[in-house]
Amino acid sequence: MADKLDIEILEEFINANADLEQLEDIASRFNIFTAFKVVDNEIKHSTFLSWLMDPNESHGLGDYFLSIFLKKSVSKASSFGLKSPSVFDIDSWHFDSVEILTEWRNIDILIRCDEYKFICVIENKISSKEQSNQLRRYRDIIQSEYPDYSKLFIYLTIEGDKPSDDNYLPLSYSDILQLIEHLIQGNSNKIGSEVLTFISHYKEMLRRYIMQDSEIQEICKRIYKRHKKALDLIFEYKPDKQGEIRECLVNIIEKDVDLILDESYSKRCVRFIAKSLDFIPKEGSVLPSKRILTFAIYNDPAKDLRLYLEMNLGPKELREKLYEIGKSNTNLFNMAKRPLFKTWFSFYKKTMLSAKEWEEKEVDEIRKLFEERLRKFKETDLPEIIKNFEKFNYNKEDN
Repeated sequence: MADKLDIEILEEFINANADLEQLEDIASRFNIFTAFKVVDNEIKHSTFLSWLMDPNESHGLGDYFLSIFLKKSVSKASSFGLKSPSVFDIDSWHFDSVEILTEWRNIDILIRCDEYKFICVIENKISSKEQSNQLRRYRDIIQSEYPDYSKLFIYLTIEGDKPSDDNYLPLSYSDILQLIEHLIQGNSNKIGSEVLTFISHYKEMLRRYIMQDSEIQEICKRIYKRHKKALDLIFEYKPDKQGEIRECLVNIIEKDVDLILDESYSKRCVRFIAKSLDFIPKEGSVLPSKRILTFAIYNDPAKDLRLYLEMNLGPKELREKLYEIGKSNTNLFNMAKRPLFKTWFSFYKKTMLSAKEWEEKEVDEIRKLFEERLRKFKETDLPEIIKNFEKFNYNKEDN
């Protein structure tokens, strides 16, 4: 039960809070990009920017944005002592045959101009951090694939963070905002009203939500300063993504007529068994259900969301019988080549969701992806797993 003082703190936070009302007013204004949850989604930011850069896209701007973006970038690169084409080179180029690619070899945005033997790599970070050697790996790929091209490597972040690889130019979303404002000011009479609205919505989204000095951030700072105790209470009890995904996985399994949910108390792990596999003797010593064999979905934000078929502690003879089944088909049971451990042992592993998908997608999107991949698993690997374990023969009294 909530403490009386806590309730009073929350009531004070809600009642006659002008800053909160202003924040709600801003958040309630329609914006295409906030409506489609683009704010923290790096892939969607990259998709929009690549659309704006592509001269052949439907915005009607030709190569205008690409040209001003590259001119600004090479000018900054020169001040950082990075080798790249000059502003005069870029100004003289025509980009009719340029290719703008997203997610090529996991690179967020790739600008390739074969006519001038020029290539630009953009690694875009909004809410996530640079992964180990990520920038170096991308640079090595480009050096290997395009050895005789002039190159520009850009590390785009909210504040223009210093990249781990000094060959990359740090660029900020303040730079992007300035370019978009320049684009709107110089082209508002030349492009269609729908495109202008679309680009203007992106500009407003950046200004409100992304920039470090945004209106929303200033209001939030004032609210937190005045109502720290109330907000700390709210943060303490707010739902977290890992917990929401765990509830989502539990709900999917509970509703599946072919599966039985096992004890799933942890946010990190959800266990279940296929009904067709529930004939295995319940002699495990770890789970309250006594099941020795279960599927386990590990829900870890730092890793891929993976599905395992696991065996826990139990009678030695029973474990050995199950292990022999796995060992007899290591093409299917892709973890059964290892010696049998004395503790938990995994027969099978399948990635259901990448760490990047876990991080960047909303819970509703994750639910749809998991449902689809679970369906495919039930159509392909699960019948084969069941078929193999139908060979199981274990009589406790004989051991």
